[in-house]
Amino acid sequence: MNDMLALAKRNVLCYFRDRSSVFFSLMSVIIVILLYLLFLRDMLISANPPIDGMDRLVDAWVLSGILGIIPVTTCAGALQTMVEDRVNGRDRDVLVTPMKASAIAGGYIISTFIVGMAMSAIALVLSVAYLGMTGCPLSVAGVLTTVVLMIPSALSGSIIMYAITSRLRSTGAFSGLFVTMSVLIGFLAGIYMPMGTMPEGMQIVGMLVPASHMASLFRQSLAGEALNDVFSGAPSEMVKSFRTDMGFDISLMGFEFDPFTSMVFVLAVTALFFIIAVMGIRRR
Repeated sequence: MNDMLALAKRNVLCYFRDRSSVFFSLMSVIIVILLYLLFLRDMLISANPPIDGMDRLVDAWVLSGILGIIPVTTCAGALQTMVEDRVNGRDRDVLVTPMKASAIAGGYIISTFIVGMAMSAIALVLSVAYLGMTGCPLSVAGVLTTVVLMIPSALSGSIIMYAITSRLRSTGAFSGLFVTMSVLIGFLAGIYMPMGTMPEGMQIVGMLVPASHMASLFRQSLAGEALNDVFSGAPSEMVKSFRTDMGFDISLMGFEFDPFTSMVFVLAVTALFFIIAVMGIRRR
């Protein structure tokens, strides 16, 4: 256990000491925010019914979605240290120790989990502060639920990205994966465009990604109060259509996910990737 924690501490320190790594791991989030402020905000507001408070609801919708992808991009950035260790041969020092494969995987996963939680916490504080200043309705229960949801979100992002990144053998491959993933995750999670406007095939692929389910849960918890305020007294059909189009409620081939089934799906996929990661280390 001490060896695993020591490995995790070393990885966390390496990540935060490299400022460029921190910056680029947040690049996709920065791109989303810039695209939203410069191009998408007015378009999204005008595309929805002209109801008072719609601008604040759209703001909450975007920020909630960003919380869903931050663990993916930041955890991937934190794993750059692991790839560099493999390229430079430093990983052999770990592999020849008595540490079990699960302990080695745990050391890297714990470090990326800490990074994902830290970055998510910073993003949540900034989001709540911005929404509070703009007058967006928020509830204490919703914010607290968002804090709790950050745990499985960061855990899922750290394990899945570790399982994928652990198979890379060069920094070039890592850079290519990171750039592709940073752009693609924004589409699959329904942040660059609402879920309801995407092609059916892309919606199906997006529903298989745990980050899409976490983004949906974050929208329900953080933007739910604004949604209820804007559509207070509106027809149920109108509310249901909006929730589906904007990714508050998600479904896969006719099966509608509620918060419980979404969380079960996220944890099941995360457990599968952890098994894949441990098996990869054992083979090495």
